[in-house]
Amino acid sequence: MRTHTYIAFLLLCLLWACTKDNEFSGPPVIQKVSLLDSARQDSSFARALPGTLVLITGENLGGATNIYFNGQSAYFNPTYNTNKHVIITIPDNAPSEATDPNVPNKIRIVTGHGEALFDFVVDIPPPSIESISNENALPGDSLIIWGSSLWLIDKVVFPGGREVTALNESKEGWRIGLIMPDIGNDTGRIVVHAKYGVTAFNAPLNDHESGNLLSNLTDNGETGEKSVFNWAYWGANRTGDATMFPGTRGHYLQNIFGGVGAKNGAWWEGNRSGNFSDVARFTAADLTQQASNYALKFEVNTKEPWTAAICVLRFGETYAYRLMPFSNAPDKSFETGNKWQTITVLLSDFKKAADGVEGTGAGATTLSDLVKPDGKVAFGYRFITEDAPVEVFNAAFDNFRIIKIR
Repeated sequence: MRTHTYIAFLLLCLLWACTKDNEFSGPPVIQKVSLLDSARQDSSFARALPGTLVLITGENLGGATNIYFNGQSAYFNPTYNTNKHVIITIPDNAPSEATDPNVPNKIRIVTGHGEALFDFVVDIPPPSIESISNENALPGDSLIIWGSSLWLIDKVVFPGGREVTALNESKEGWRIGLIMPDIGNDTGRIVVHAKYGVTAFNAPLNDHESGNLLSNLTDNGETGEKSVFNWAYWGANRTGDATMFPGTRGHYLQNIFGGVGAKNGAWWEGNRSGNFSDVARFTAADLTQQASNYALKFEVNTKEPWTAAICVLRFGETYAYRLMPFSNAPDKSFETGNKWQTITVLLSDFKKAADGVEGTGAGATTLSDLVKPDGKVAFGYRFITEDAPVEVFNAAFDNFRIIKIR
């Protein structure tokens, strides 16, 4: 039996022992709201989050027909309604200050013998950031922060202390739109300051030339960024053409191919891979870390809709991840609109082969599964087809990096 159900059952026995009839001495009155925890029933509070199971205490509460939190009707079991108490869960969709600036902040109980009002605030959870559209955006680029409870935002603080207050918030609280400020060479985690809390993203922005990088494809002597090369000189087209895929720094890889039939695994042909030199990235002590604490990140930019090609990301010869961003995209077609977008893959999502198919078996558990014993990373990617052919594929990739996210 679940804990809160058990507590409710015990309270029910107590409540009915104390209330043996339905006689009312007057209109209903709410005296306090508390948690069901028996150790905390003597305390009361005037605010709580949606989804909280609460105990309303008062007089003449029996025979309730409707209970509202800020005008939102809340389901309740009449069995848990006595003259002195009501056990009820605050609705998940109860209005709050975030969704209605004129919210009344009231609990209202309606009975056949009157109504009761009680001052009570429905809080919202603190904000959280799930992803950022382009973690290596250039100054002046549009930037989108996705997450939850992104309401009543005061400011967004970027590395170096740059503050942005010109924000476009969605009414649902799941996105913030803004313009990327010029943060120079500073690298760090974006921080959202809201009325109901402060949250930082789990990965640094402007991270295109740090020790996290496996490669930024820019070689010594080339402009745009500090070189973190480690390219194996074959597979894709390496270029620094800023007109073809604008919005990046330095060089990047372009994979362009077409006319590839179904069930074609010849990734070494026709510009269908990205190959890198081994990169000294970790120490021996790091290898015991959980793979779920790290993520592979990189930026992608598509000129044509990506609809069929399977990008097999690989660590060594054992673990792989089948990148298919089109699979969950509208109309099964993924495109960035010729803008750079960050892709994130947890290292724990890299898997062994199963039944001869890479990336479909058991997942990695520690870094030692993915990284060589000397701490070097052997990484690359390959494009294959399975059931569907590829008529044309044209996309660019940049800034391959491994980030500790927790």
